[in-house]
Amino acid sequence: ASDRFMAMAALLTRVSSVPSRTPRAPGSSIHRGATAASVGSSCRRRRACPSKPTTASAEGAASPAAETASDDAADADDDDAWGPWDPPLPPLDPHPPILSWYVARDLIEEWSEIANSAEDTVIASLDFDVSTVELRLTEDGMRFPDADPRSPPLVTWPDVVAIAQDEKGAYVLREGERAERFQVFSEGTSRAVSLMPSGPGSAPTALIAGFSMHRFGVGVDPMEDTARKIAAVAPIRKGARVLDICTGLAYTASMARERGGDVTTVELDPAMTEMCRMNPHSAALFSGDIRQLYGNAADVVPTLPDESFDRIIHDPPTFALAGELFSEEFYGHLARILRKKGRLYHYIGDPASKSAGNVARGVVTRLNQAGFGGVAIDYDAHGIVATLDGPVKINGSSKPRGQKYRGKDQLRNGKGGAPGK
Repeated sequence: ASDRFMAMAALLTRVSSVPSRTPRAPGSSIHRGATAASVGSSCRRRRACPSKPTTASAEGAASPAAETASDDAADADDDDAWGPWDPPLPPLDPHPPILSWYVARDLIEEWSEIANSAEDTVIASLDFDVSTVELRLTEDGMRFPDADPRSPPLVTWPDVVAIAQDEKGAYVLREGERAERFQVFSEGTSRAVSLMPSGPGSAPTALIAGFSMHRFGVGVDPMEDTARKIAAVAPIRKGARVLDICTGLAYTASMARERGGDVTTVELDPAMTEMCRMNPHSAALFSGDIRQLYGNAADVVPTLPDESFDRIIHDPPTFALAGELFSEEFYGHLARILRKKGRLYHYIGDPASKSAGNVARGVVTRLNQAGFGGVAIDYDAHGIVATLDGPVKINGSSKPRGQKYRGKDQLRNGKGGAPGK
């Protein structure tokens, strides 16, 4: 693979001598011109994009307020009202363009094909496939069509080549500056956190100290992973109170809100909120419809009122990193705040694996001891579903499927409660 990209880099130095040719069909994640058919996963037009995105720096923004559950528990207790809530950080407006490896590779391929031809524009995604924009490719890099051709490019070809070789990074583009790999150092956990593209057409995951937050691979991407967790506690009816423990990238909180739930989410690490703000797929966290609390869930959950949630989605770090979130005492608080006909989902990793299987047996025992009458394993969701009154009906699979996944289950290093989802 390295030789291939070295060859691509060499191609860029001599591309101006390539003779004119008839353009071929566009690559997998971009396409040319306004009349080209929409093809490939990263150019899906999920929403209109009438104007180009421009750059905006996240530097100097205030840190999210360390709001605790007690600060607004009284407001949340009012069943007749929900929100709006102050966003944990001001959203980026406009949002800076982000270039991922798969789009970079297709840009290189397209440039080699359209050099010296009359057609020099392509349509690509610079926000993890949420929308598409038109880009003009030139000898020194790429620009938006209405940019001054004498101005510095949005990104240079050497940076595009470097990004194409980095499958674990997401790069923020600012005109006239080097592309910058986006990451945040967490003061709370002393770990570096970064966005990681999971592939064309998929939302990114996060890397925490080099470990992937979501499972992805055969048949599963971060949003499918999230959908299976949401399915484990289905149905979420309009107005249902939902507690999401360990916010992370806010996919669970966002999807639960999309289903109609009134969502409260708890996050230990404010660095994860910075990741959410840079991730277009996490935008719902800043909409005012989701209540964000900060703190160790082991400290926050005991402050929440009795019987205040219809659904609880508990997605903690590993037992080794956050054993208190697997304790009978903590489960007792989950039983206390869950309503009588409520449903709890608890992520544990692949129950069919030896390590997660051992954890699952202990979790089942402690949930029973804490007052959950019905407890069952959901193999599709890689977790345990529990109710105060059994038995539990599993919405997914109650038997292992024998699938193996790349990502979180093998390289799990945390989620929201320390650090996020």
